[in-house]
Amino acid sequence: MRIQTKRQTLFDQPSIRTPGFGSVARVMARVTALALMAAMVAGCSPQARAQHAVIATYHHVSDATPRSTSLTPDELRTQLEYLRDNDFAVWPLDRLLAALQNREDMPERVAALTFDDAYESIYTNGLPMLQEFGFPMTLFVSTQPIDDNQAGYLSWDQIRAMSDAGVIIANHMVHHPHMIDALPGESNAERLQRLREELLHAQQRIRDETGQDHKILAYPYGEFDTDITAMIEDEGFVGLAQNSGAVGYHSDMTALPRFPLAGFYADIESAATKLQSLAFEIKVQEPRSPITDSRRPAVTLQLAGDFNVSQLGCYAGGEPLELDWIDREAAHFTIQPAEGNTFDARRFGYICTAPKRGTDRYYWFNKFWTRPTPDNAD
Repeated sequence: MRIQTKRQTLFDQPSIRTPGFGSVARVMARVTALALMAAMVAGCSPQARAQHAVIATYHHVSDATPRSTSLTPDELRTQLEYLRDNDFAVWPLDRLLAALQNREDMPERVAALTFDDAYESIYTNGLPMLQEFGFPMTLFVSTQPIDDNQAGYLSWDQIRAMSDAGVIIANHMVHHPHMIDALPGESNAERLQRLREELLHAQQRIRDETGQDHKILAYPYGEFDTDITAMIEDEGFVGLAQNSGAVGYHSDMTALPRFPLAGFYADIESAATKLQSLAFEIKVQEPRSPITDSRRPAVTLQLAGDFNVSQLGCYAGGEPLELDWIDREAAHFTIQPAEGNTFDARRFGYICTAPKRGTDRYYWFNKFWTRPTPDNAD
C-alpha cells in the first residue's frame, strides 16, 4: 500500500529545490558528515530522528449539532492556534502516510487534520478557518447521503470546490455501514464481498466527481476486523480507525489510530496532551483483532520506546489496570479489567501511556475493542 503524494496546492508546504543529479552524491556526503558532527556535539545517536505524528479527527464544526461529535468554531480556532504557536508541521494526510511508509525524516511535531462524514458545517465553518491558517485537511465522504442530497450534508458542488482548493477527498464507504456486521443470512465471504463492492463503488463516485483517487479508507464508526483489514490491504488501501493514539514508523497501516478532538475532548488542555503524544512500537498484541464477545477481555502487549517501565500505566474506563508481567524489563505484560469493571458499550478500549524520558510528552496506545453482539455477550 503506497500512498502517492498529490500535486502541490495552496495548502502544501513550500517545495525544496534539489541539486542536479551529478551533485547529489557530494551533497549527501556533506549532509551526512554534518549530521554526524551535530549528533556527536549533542551527545546523542546519529540515528535518532522524529518518527511520530498525530492524526486528529472531527465531524461537525458547530455549536448547534450533537455535542458528542461536535466542536464549536471557537474550539477549533483554539486548537489551530495551538498548532501554529507550538511549531507543528501540519501536513496533508497523503504526505504523512507516505513518510510513515517510507520511514522518512519528519519534524519533531507533525499533525494531520481529518473530517468525517462530509457535514455541511465542515464547509461553512471549518474550511474557511483552515484556509486562514494555511492548514491542509482531508474530508472522508460517505457517498450515498451526498447522492441523496440529504439535509445537513455537503453537495457534490461543495465537495468539488473543496477539492479544487486542495482538500484531500477520501473514502468513508457508501452507506456508512457497521462493517463488522453481517446481514441476516449472510456468510462471512458474502459480507466481505459486499464490503469490497461498496468500498470500490464509493471510490469510483469520488473519482468521477472530483478526479481524486486516494486509496485511504476511514472506517465508519472506527469498526473493523482482521478480515476487513486484509481485504482493504488487498485493494491497496490504507485504513484509518477512530481509537485514540499517535502513529509512527511501526504503525499498522490498515488500522491507524486517530485522536477524536471534539465533544468532551475538545478543550485545549486535553487536546494539547494528545497532539503532543508519541507512538509506542507494538511488538506484541494478542489478540490483534478488536472483536470480542467479552465485557472484560484480556490482551497481552509488549511495548517499546524511550520510557521507564516503572512509569508505564494502563487504564480502562479511567480505572488503573494491574499489569501482569511476563517480562517486566521487556515491557511485556497482560492486562484485564477486574471482574467488577466491565463494559456494556459496543465500542470501548484500554489506554496505556508512559512519559518519554526527559520530556513532557507521552507515548499513547489504545487497545480498541468492538462487541458486535453486546446483548448476548458474557
